[in-house]
Amino acid sequence: MTNSKFALVLLIIVCSLFAANTSAQSIAPSSLNSGGVNSTQANGSLNSTVGELVVLTFVDNQGNTINGGFFAGATLSTVSIQEPDASLLSVNVFPNPTTDLINIQINHTSLAHLFLTVTDMQGKEVFQGKFAGVSNLIGINASSFAAGNYILSLQDSERKNLGIYKVIKH
Repeated sequence: MTNSKFALVLLIIVCSLFAANTSAQSIAPSSLNSGGVNSTQANGSLNSTVGELVVLTFVDNQGNTINGGFFAGATLSTVSIQEPDASLLSVNVFPNPTTDLINIQINHTSLAHLFLTVTDMQGKEVFQGKFAGVSNLIGINASSFAAGNYILSLQDSERKNLGIYKVIKH
C-alpha cells in the first residue's frame, strides 16, 4: 500500500471515530408522568386527573426511554359537599358532569325511605322523588335541565339532609 493510500485510509478512520464520539449524547433517565390534584375543604372536595396514553416507546442501550403518544383530555369529577354517614347511607353519584342522566348508586342503607331533591343555584327545585331504602340504582333524567350547576340533596323520612352533592349539567 502506498503512503498516500495509507494516509487516506487512516484519515477516514480518524474522521469516523471523531464523528462517532462527537455526535454521541448522554441523557440522564427522566420521566414526565401524568398526574392529578386532590383538593379538600370543609364544604367539599375536588379531584382532577390528566391521563396519558403512550403509543410508542423507545429504549436505548443505556436504559433511557422515550415515550411518544397523545394526551387524553382532563377528567373532572366532583364529590359531595356533605358526605352521608356511612352507617346510614353509602352512595355514589355519577357521571359528573352529566348530559342526560344522573345516577345514584345506593350501595348500602339502613333507611326505610330516601328523598331526593335537585335544585338549581337559585334554589328552584327541578326534581323531587321518594324512593324505598334498598340497595339499587336510581336514575334522574336531567336532559330537560338547563346547562349549569345543581345541588342534589339526599334526605331521610324526616327530611333531614344526609348528603349533598354538586352536579354539573352540560
